[in-house]
Amino acid sequence: MNTLQKLLTANAIFSIANGTILLLFPKKIAQIFDVEPGLFFIILGIALLFFAMTLIIEIKKQRAISILWITIQDALWVVGSIILLASNPFTISIEGNIIIAIVALVVLSLGSGQLKALARIDEENKKGQKILKFRRIVKGNKSKIWEIVSDVSNYHKVAPNIDVSKVISGNKKGMIRSCAHGKDSWTETCTLWEDEKQYSFMVDTKAPDYPYPLKSLKGTWIVNEIANNESEIVMIFEFEYKKTVQNILIHPIMKHKFTKVCKELLDNWQNMTEVVS
Repeated sequence: MNTLQKLLTANAIFSIANGTILLLFPKKIAQIFDVEPGLFFIILGIALLFFAMTLIIEIKKQRAISILWITIQDALWVVGSIILLASNPFTISIEGNIIIAIVALVVLSLGSGQLKALARIDEENKKGQKILKFRRIVKGNKSKIWEIVSDVSNYHKVAPNIDVSKVISGNKKGMIRSCAHGKDSWTETCTLWEDEKQYSFMVDTKAPDYPYPLKSLKGTWIVNEIANNESEIVMIFEFEYKKTVQNILIHPIMKHKFTKVCKELLDNWQNMTEVVS
């Protein structure tokens, strides 16, 4: 269990404990807070148990965009608690305010830890460097599959996030390719080429007109034969954001969208390779 999973687990346990107490002892809680008994504490208890359920789901799945939303909810709880403590519109007792403050401090601690762990999601060896991997097993002759996957000048015909892909100069390693999406354009240099195995492109992110908030970006495409008439297509993307805060605010959204793009790309390649075979 990694750090993020431990924090989500702790958050889930804390939410379940508080939600259960609110559901079992609403009148006692109202007495401690010195407010009129009502449905508020019961509704809040149900909401906390539902929140805990979403946490439990993400302990396993660890979807960046969902964890960001969970952490935003934690932040809203803390902000709401501060407003409640500062204004005390319901003339809550001193004991009640102390409980609100303690719960808010625990939620703040868990939320802060989740943000730090979220910033490190999809990292492996190098701090700040994200690695996304996508795989698909397809049927067909490896040579034919390689021919389709390595057709870099027609990449735009299968990749939904690329409108234009054109080889400017060179062949195989050292090749320079220009790509465009809408009004955005950039160039890439082939840094690795092994026939019928793999190739890599490094994007020129230092160009003054490079449109995306990335410090570096490298893509590698691999074709592995795993059985007779069956191969695996692997795509590996290694990249860094220009600013640390982008690991938290941009990466969850980018990963969500890019995963859909890569799924569609692999779908297109699979359709092509299996039709060819």
